[in-house]
Formats: sequence, structure tokens, C-alpha cells
Amino acid sequence: MSQTQQVEQGEEVRNDPAFEVIEVNTATGETTLVIQKGIVGAMANQLKNTSNRRKGASILRKMGYVLSDCGDVQYGGNVSETDLDPNIVTDQIDE
Repeated sequence: MSQTQQVEQGEEVRNDPAFEVIEVNTATGETTLVIQKGIVGAMANQLKNTSNRRKGASILRKMGYVLSDCGDVQYGGNVSETDLDPNIVTDQIDE
């Protein structure tokens, strides 16, 4: 299965990763992913529909709902209409 998505910009088409692992911290047990806006909705829907027979199903479904809120904000939705902390939403680019 491919982990890239084709992004059209004008006449140029390039392959961008749909998601990218940014950090795996073995000290804290945390893994940080960057998920592109075009794949958030599909991932959210798949996770929200996780079977009860799957280990950690409630956690996976919760992740789906959180990703769904993130996708809504990415596409112009108001963060106040979600369960997201407004402090985590930014439009700043790190330099």
C-alpha cells in the first residue's frame, strides 16, 4: 500500500507523503506523526468504524473522532465547534 498522495498544484503534480513519522521518543514512549490534511478524513472515518472485537477499539474510535475534529478545522471549521483545545490550533509556520 502506498503511503503517498498525489497533490496537484497548477500544472505540477508531486507525490507528498500522506503521513510522516517525525519522532519516536523511547524515553517518553511517544511517537509524533504529521498527517496531511487530504488523508485526515479517511483516517478518521476508518478509525471511527473500528470493530469492537479489535484490541483497544474504544481508543482507536476516540482517535477517529479527534482526527475528524482536526480535519474540520483544517478545512475552515471553527475550533470552538469542536472538542479541540483552541491553544493547539495555529497558523504559524516554524522557521
